[in-house]
Amino acid sequence: MAKQLTHADEASRKMVDRAKSEKIEIVWDRYEEMQPQCGFGLLGVCCRICNMGPCRIDPFGEGP
Repeated sequence: MAKQLTHADEASRKMVDRAKSEKIEIVWDRYEEMQPQCGFGLLGVCCRICNMGPCRIDPFGEGP
């Protein structure tokens, strides 16, 4: 689950705690699962579909 939010307001912290207690995945969980970012993301040149899952770019044309 996501790390503790230290800079969020009280309502946000409560919602994250509730999601954690009910085992509901939130955006920060997904972000942590996608680490490390692909080389394109590290360079800041992400395509428009990067937020939809792990990178599927095949720079060598060999397929998945």
